Amino acid sequence: MNPILQYRDLVGIPVRESGEPMMVVQKFAPEILCRYEKMDMVPYLGNLFVLREGAMQRLKQAAKALRDEHPPFILRLAYAYRHPDVQRAYFEKKKKEIAAKNPSLSNEELVACTHLLVASPDVAGHPTGGAIDVTIMDGEKDLNMGSGIADFSSDKIKTFAEGLTASQRNNRDLLRRMLMDAGFAPFNGEWWHFSYGDREWAAYTRQPEALYDQIAYGNKK
Repeated sequence: MNPILQYRDLVGIPVRESGEPMMVVQKFAPEILCRYEKMDMVPYLGNLFVLREGAMQRLKQAAKALRDEHPPFILRLAYAYRHPDVQRAYFEKKKKEIAAKNPSLSNEELVACTHLLVASPDVAGHPTGGAIDVTIMDGEKDLNMGSGIADFSSDKIKTFAEGLTASQRNNRDLLRRMLMDAGFAPFNGEWWHFSYGDREWAAYTRQPEALYDQIAYGNKK
């Protein structure tokens, strides 16, 4: 069984903030390619990607293990830290769309349904600095994972989706193994999303509390 964590699985998890600093990925892990696919953090950080220290160390570990096992391959980050204001805006927009189509849903039901597509701001991982969207590159090309990052038009975004080729499954398994061996927890609803220290990590690894709370980092230009 590889369940997809729900809002109810996360909301009750306490957080004991570790105080770990944010680190610039391009500075501390130049071996990892950083390339945004969404430009929403550019007004806050420019082209910089930032992560908590513990997540950064584990990402470097995963990058090294991948390089040692498959020398041509490198990790490519598509997203790291997200400002809470950006997360909130995404969530509220999607919540309104769902509410318009499902007027009978209660607010509690709306939050749960919306969270399946956009993480609820109170439990989201990206605003903690512990979550990443990541894939593997071979030379100048991303490995074929069966869908693009954040391509929500297809059900194939789920890690164990039906209809994947053997090669696509192998590529996903490789990414998952590299990140999990380094200490990240996967989110099975999106093959590219992993985290360390946030509520999803705590729920998946059955830790009593999360290590990272959400923080406002960077100034909007």
